[in-house]
Amino acid sequence: MLALSMVACSSVKPAETKESASSSPATVQNTAAPSKAPVKIKYATYRVGTHVSAAAEKKILDEFKKKYNGEIELQVEEIPGDQAYVDKIKVLAASKDLPDVVEGKNGLNDLLIKGNLATPLNEYLEADTAWKAEVGNDAINSNTRDGKVWSIANGAQLIGYFYNKELFEKAGVKPAATWDEFLTNLEKIKTTTGTAPIAMMTGENAWTTNLLLGAIVGTSGDAGNKFMNTPFSKNFETPEFIEGLKKIQTILQKYTTKDALGAGYANAANNFLQGKAAIIANGPWMISDFSDKTKALEGFDKKVGVAMYPNSGMFSSFEVGYMLTAKDKETKEAAIKLLKFLTDAHAQQINLELSSTMPLTVNVKPSDEFKQKNPLFMANVELGGQAKNKFANLDALNFANVTEAWKTLYPELNFNKATAEEIAKRLSNTAEKNK
Repeated sequence: MLALSMVACSSVKPAETKESASSSPATVQNTAAPSKAPVKIKYATYRVGTHVSAAAEKKILDEFKKKYNGEIELQVEEIPGDQAYVDKIKVLAASKDLPDVVEGKNGLNDLLIKGNLATPLNEYLEADTAWKAEVGNDAINSNTRDGKVWSIANGAQLIGYFYNKELFEKAGVKPAATWDEFLTNLEKIKTTTGTAPIAMMTGENAWTTNLLLGAIVGTSGDAGNKFMNTPFSKNFETPEFIEGLKKIQTILQKYTTKDALGAGYANAANNFLQGKAAIIANGPWMISDFSDKTKALEGFDKKVGVAMYPNSGMFSSFEVGYMLTAKDKETKEAAIKLLKFLTDAHAQQINLELSSTMPLTVNVKPSDEFKQKNPLFMANVELGGQAKNKFANLDALNFANVTEAWKTLYPELNFNKATAEEIAKRLSNTAEKNK
């Protein structure tokens, strides 16, 4: 109003206005409300570059910046590679210089909780019932420990395995009903097609290899299924787990690519996308890669089928999700807005449509257009409804130091430097170090 008044006066009495303005600067300064600087929050992400969720992540973060422009200044650090992200967060945790929102994947959740570096989210969920409903009780309970909610997922995991229909047909096989049949199929694929039967990796967090191991254990009976639904086990010396390791040993030695040992996820994915391997264990977020001409063979998406694991098994769980690691009150208030923005129904819809990520509740539904364009995703959903044995993945269940151990243990298993029983014992010893 003061500014408008000065403009109006200047059109009538320019000399007076100039004198008045210059003679009482204090009056102008005292009546103008001081502008508040935006709160700065830090966020790191590995969903960049060629990552399957890069487009969804960019859209969500761009919308956040637009909505909170002038109120929150979001500083994003891009860290290409899942394992590079995990390694960087571990370094920052040691120096207590974490970003304000951190994804608790690959054991980071447990690490940050034990280090007293995260804030429970209970009060924020109770204060925002709409957000709580969008996340859903199942997802909340999955990341609750001793009554405290430590993280919020941005998606669910419903994971079987993908296979090259062309190579399966050439080998005269179909998705196996039992693990004995699965191993027989691998032998047939190897001998009839000259292609590696399955894409594996033992580097990073051994993701694709551990999916196969988890599926073997999780479908082995009640005891194995219970093991694959129980977090933070300290005893791996069970008959089911040892038998699973023995099968993995056989597969590593006879049925995977030559570069599997020490390989990262990118290597395993590339081998499948380029038709160098007939099978890969992975989730539906990979589906968009099948039609990406920069990653896959021309027309590759038409060659891919999806199957549940032998003995009617599927991984069905929630991602570990995001943790609030901001320190002071003002930063926490801004950071929780980002955490909500990454996990609410709108974000789930974006992740579903752009990266084929399963939403947290049935309230977020794929559009008819999405269903028509993504029959493989819908087939995966259908298999999830049929599966009799469901379980979580080892990344979500294990302590951080156990997840870290796989990269050194699998090569020893492959080269017969350690037996399955010895590997299981070393895993137990590693887990026992956690108090």
